Amino acid sequence: MSAWRIPNFRRLWVGSTVSWFGSEIGELALPLLAIITLSASAAEVGVLRAAQFLPFLLATLPFGVLVDRRRRLPLMIGADVGRFLLVGAIPVLVWAGVAHIEILYVLVLVAGALTVLYQLADFAILPRIVATTDLLDANGKLAASQSAAEISGKGVGGLFVQAVSAPFAVLLDAVSYLLSAVSLRRITVDEPSPVPTANASARRDVVEGLRAVVANRYIRPLLGEATTFNLVNEVFILGLLLWTVRDLELGPGPLGLIFTAGGAGTFVGAWYGTRIATRFGYGRALLVTMLVGNTAPLGVLLVTGPGAAALPVLCGVFLLIGLGTGLANVHAVSLRQAATPGDLQGRVNAAYRLFSWGAIPIGAALGGVLAGWFGGHAAMVVGACGIPLATVWVAVSAIPRLKTIHDAADPALT
Repeated sequence: MSAWRIPNFRRLWVGSTVSWFGSEIGELALPLLAIITLSASAAEVGVLRAAQFLPFLLATLPFGVLVDRRRRLPLMIGADVGRFLLVGAIPVLVWAGVAHIEILYVLVLVAGALTVLYQLADFAILPRIVATTDLLDANGKLAASQSAAEISGKGVGGLFVQAVSAPFAVLLDAVSYLLSAVSLRRITVDEPSPVPTANASARRDVVEGLRAVVANRYIRPLLGEATTFNLVNEVFILGLLLWTVRDLELGPGPLGLIFTAGGAGTFVGAWYGTRIATRFGYGRALLVTMLVGNTAPLGVLLVTGPGAAALPVLCGVFLLIGLGTGLANVHAVSLRQAATPGDLQGRVNAAYRLFSWGAIPIGAALGGVLAGWFGGHAAMVVGACGIPLATVWVAVSAIPRLKTIHDAADPALT
């Protein structure tokens, strides 16, 4: 049975898809607005980029507690409306002639915090909208839409900036949040207000979420895999960018084609993930698809230097990476949702993101050091050889023995 049959899921899908597409446009339009319209320096653009992602480190844990203490749907709608007002204020300030880069820092930082809140609530509300049997299909459709937004959003954003202007592109990003809020407003879900426990403590709630992540036999290895992957993948990507641009002399167009191939593979993998699990078993499908996606980066070793074969080989490698990770991610997210009790969804996801996403800036810094010492190619090879090691976390866990996702929801097995 397809999740499409559930009206509330369709409304959630529309809101999320529109929001993702707008965010991809804004991710390119915002730095271009700073560079072109405000004549920002390279350092100022770097600070602006940092302001977008800093809330993922600072706000994740407290917002996880908030998500478990409040109804999730109103939080999502409020986050969308807030982002509409904050991001929409940027082009208005530009047209009024009073925009400054410091103001952008503040607006982007607060909007980023609301994005953290939205994503945590989004993860927690899906099990309320669809049954456990539909989680895999629902997550597959959401992940496929997100991949499609990644493939086309930045390209559309670049064309929109060139054809009209950066402020108009940012305004389009803002409007996408408003449209998302309108779609979410139509959702009718049985979501009673959480009953506060006696002597409730935010610190105790945070610790409970961290403990649940570490104690759960299915979530713990997924966290280890995701953290390891994000750490070494940053080394791999940074090295790849330096190597392809400086040594292979590939321009922005071919480089964009490589990443587009990866996005296309993710889209296909996410869309058809349900069929793989049904046929081969849940845990086995997760392990095999993860093994494919995490081993595929080794294919870059086939490219030894500049030449006509470099681009198609790299596109093929990234297509395979996207296909494997697209399939695996859908299974992994669904497994985390099924294995987490409803009253812990926000805190568990917050703790999970804190570690897995916190590895990204560390990996980026490590990649920069390795590339500076040994060159981009060496950093890329280190990353490519390190990514397959992430699969070990899952391979030696209880996950491969899972036959269905229902087994993960059994408290006796956690």
